[in-house]
Amino acid sequence: MQAWAERPQEPAGPVVIDGGALYAQQCVACHQATGQGLAGAFPPLAGSEWVTGVPELPIKILLAGLGGEIEVKGATYNGAMPAFGAVFDDAEIAAVVNYVRTSWDNGASEVTADQVAEIRGAIGSRGTWTADELSEHF
Repeated sequence: MQAWAERPQEPAGPVVIDGGALYAQQCVACHQATGQGLAGAFPPLAGSEWVTGVPELPIKILLAGLGGEIEVKGATYNGAMPAFGAVFDDAEIAAVVNYVRTSWDNGASEVTADQVAEIRGAIGSRGTWTADELSEHF
């Protein structure tokens, strides 16, 4: 008679999502490992007022994307940031936002999956944001 393998134990404590790993998978090609972006093409996240200001701003951008002209750290960019709301769940969005807000000496506060869920519910399935639409956060 063959013995059945025991079911693996559930992890002790909460599962921690690695925002840095998600950033490396989805964001690093444009914004670079250093968060400096690519001059003239993709804006920096390091020291960006769009990242370090109110936490709703990067959450909204990650959920629905961003298109058109945007000024970051005094330079103008005109491109498209894809939406990740259909790719990442609330905890994953929070993990990426936290990684970006706390990396490269940004030193901004962290967000929670509950905050992401609240914003996701408020914006629904809207299309891509423009910088003008998000200017209320400045």
